[in-house]
Amino acid sequence: MVTIAGSGMGAYNFDNVNVDFSVFEMIFCDQNYNTSLDNVTQGSFKVIKEAILANLDKNILYIVSGSPTFFSGAILIISALKKQNIAFKIIDNTSSLNYMLAHEGVSLVKTGIVTLHGKNFVDLENFLTKDYTFVICDDDTPNILAKATSFLDAEDISITLGECFGYEDESFSATTLDKMLKNPPHMPYSLLIKRNYKPLPNISSEESIEHENGMITKSYKRHISLQNLDLEPNMLLWDIGAGSGSVSIDGYKRYKVKSILFEKNEKRAKMIQNSLKKHKILDTKLYIGEASEDYKKEASTPQRIFVGGGGEKVISELDYLYESLADGGIMVANFVTLQHLTTAITVLKQADIAFEIKSVSLTSYKMSLLMPEPERVMHQIIVKKN
Repeated sequence: MVTIAGSGMGAYNFDNVNVDFSVFEMIFCDQNYNTSLDNVTQGSFKVIKEAILANLDKNILYIVSGSPTFFSGAILIISALKKQNIAFKIIDNTSSLNYMLAHEGVSLVKTGIVTLHGKNFVDLENFLTKDYTFVICDDDTPNILAKATSFLDAEDISITLGECFGYEDESFSATTLDKMLKNPPHMPYSLLIKRNYKPLPNISSEESIEHENGMITKSYKRHISLQNLDLEPNMLLWDIGAGSGSVSIDGYKRYKVKSILFEKNEKRAKMIQNSLKKHKILDTKLYIGEASEDYKKEASTPQRIFVGGGGEKVISELDYLYESLADGGIMVANFVTLQHLTTAITVLKQADIAFEIKSVSLTSYKMSLLMPEPERVMHQIIVKKN
């Protein structure tokens, strides 16, 4: 029998664990716990997990901080026990999430949960998608959040900082990312972020995105492009020759992807910045300059690449962009001129890169005269990296 108990908030000890320790043959806990019991094995999660699974014939107590079912290694052990049909019991305790929400009077159903403890990226599927977001933090959290929210205004979010839950010097206070960057909070700490804006519709109208005349991917072409990119949350998308930034904007709003945009025209780049702020796009970076130079400086590895512009230099380097893709990645390149399409085909053939081509056209009929108004045909090259 395995019993998994939470130790609640506060110091790493067993004071808040309501069990009879004498009935257990073996007790396991993290190496940070302070205890005088003799039959306790302490260590990293990997060590503890292996030891528990090797002694399932004994009566075992496994103690975890906070709540066993809240971002705890206990979840992995429970899964292993279920697979082996091993009996277990859960003794819950207060988690940092419940502690913070109770103090602030916030409902769990209105709260998304993100952990940045030991992570270097924000889970966009859960960050600022509800009225509140609870964040489990480490020392680097303020830097990561500052980068992810670089296109938000200061008044777009309100932050409550909770420090040292369960300790004598526990505190709750209002703060900002700037304050935390200048004066880092005391570990352990958590954040409750209130979203002060309402997200715009997932499908952006052309009027809602700043653009020069003709320099925007039409909405129906944009969504065909997004569909063929086969996007999933938290993927990294390179948007090359971004134009208005509409593909990256709707890529975030619909699929919660991260984007890096490349645009050489300073006027269009300023429009992109304005639209990123207006649509509250998170975890996005914009390069202003020659795309074929800037993407060579970028150290990240994209899972998806969209080529909407960039001119002859970019088209001549489609083979380079293909090699830049992560394994299993997809590149979609749109062209309206046969000259650019022919150049792209030549580059890919010479590099022996497999591709497919789709052509998309649309004709509109105005109600008054029912006169056809055809739009330019878009040729789309789709490349998948095996």
